[in-house]
Amino acid sequence: MEKMKRVKNVEICNECGRSVSWGSGLFVNRVIDLDNWKTRKANGKPFPKGDYICRECDEKIFGNKDD
Repeated sequence: MEKMKRVKNVEICNECGRSVSWGSGLFVNRVIDLDNWKTRKANGKPFPKGDYICRECDEKIFGNKDD
């Protein structure tokens, strides 16, 4: 029986590279990016290994404001 490989999320924003881990101040409003790192790299993300987008970058890219 094969062992399942555990994949650890890289808790940085793939747009700005800032930490979105617990205690960073950006943890609560982070958005998971469901693309894999190869797709993010092909799309020109500056930090393609980051598995999240912080709220500030999300607002810049998609214009999502809660106003």
